[in-house]
Amino acid sequence: MGKLSKVVRRDMALVLAFAAIFVLGCDDSKSLNTEYGAIFGTRGEDSLNGTKYFSEMFEAQGATVKRSSVISPKIDQYDTLVWFPDNDGVPSEEVVDRLNAWLDSGYERTLIYVAGGNHATEDYLRVAIEKAPMAQREEYLRRISEEIIGDENFDSRAWQNWLGGELATCDWYELTEKRMGKKKVVSGGILGEGKTYPEMELDFSYEITPRKKWQPEVLLKAGDEAFVYAMSDQAMQNNESELILVSQGSILLNYSLVEKDKQDLASALISRCEIGRGVLFLESGSDGIEVRQSAVSNHSNWSWIAQPPLCYIVPHVLLLGVLFCFVYFPIFGRPKRVKPESTSTFRSHINATAELLSRSNQPNRAINTIRDYQRAVASDANRNKSD
Repeated sequence: MGKLSKVVRRDMALVLAFAAIFVLGCDDSKSLNTEYGAIFGTRGEDSLNGTKYFSEMFEAQGATVKRSSVISPKIDQYDTLVWFPDNDGVPSEEVVDRLNAWLDSGYERTLIYVAGGNHATEDYLRVAIEKAPMAQREEYLRRISEEIIGDENFDSRAWQNWLGGELATCDWYELTEKRMGKKKVVSGGILGEGKTYPEMELDFSYEITPRKKWQPEVLLKAGDEAFVYAMSDQAMQNNESELILVSQGSILLNYSLVEKDKQDLASALISRCEIGRGVLFLESGSDGIEVRQSAVSNHSNWSWIAQPPLCYIVPHVLLLGVLFCFVYFPIFGRPKRVKPESTSTFRSHINATAELLSRSNQPNRAINTIRDYQRAVASDANRNKSD
């Protein structure tokens, strides 16, 4: 826990610094970053409702954390999936079937699914309003009212199916139209024998009822209301895999993890996960998440280039090809190599001598010189023959 606390404290300082700037020096409430369920990016890392610090708690335990915005065959490479869906409904049948297949086909796999869209924004605003200047408190009250209205709208949308007007249900659970208000005293067997958090207060806007066929086991509850379940069917039990259903995602968000008690709850969940082959965080928007049968989104004839290891090799080959073209095919052509003239050619000596003789204006002298040369060459030839 020492290393974990150090990592969390370091990164929580960023959120607190951002919050302090917002409280003390910003009049525009829209500058507060409240994006839900994101890990990285300009709007994910410093968001009150982000999941960056929950992912770093996995990393502090030695896990490799990645993210994905689609469900593809790549999920089979990981032992643990974490999903904070950012929408008002339940997951589609296609998504549930794919994730069930993933749980059934592996060993010691864990899916942490956070149902609903519980935000930490209202909690932050209620704390920040006490420190805000009087001139800004009216704006804070307006923002708190917007959060309350947004939660109520979420409840009405989540309870109803837009097509048939029925309660929203999926193979894992159903949402029950029941507002329970605030509950205190968090406890559960996952925390250890007799361990409780009597001062932790959670606001329940609706009730989640797991399907009995999944044999739900209560891991955490607030008062008499369970909000974290461990679920598995017979195939998952044989593989020692499980689905962890969380109905209070606000305890795992960036701002919530500032509190030591909620860090303990998050650590207790992480301790149930196998992290040897890494952890994958799924990110989805209001339209849900896409299920792909292939890890490659583009199924053209060139899609093989985007798959490892070619996705790493091809760019280097292209770079070397460009350099080759610059070297061997320059724009103005390659420079020509001109052979230098020899300065010891005997023909040049004869030409120079003839030019000198022609300048003397004495033709007989030139003829006599040539004859003397011919006689000398002939005598040398005869001498060589006699030898």
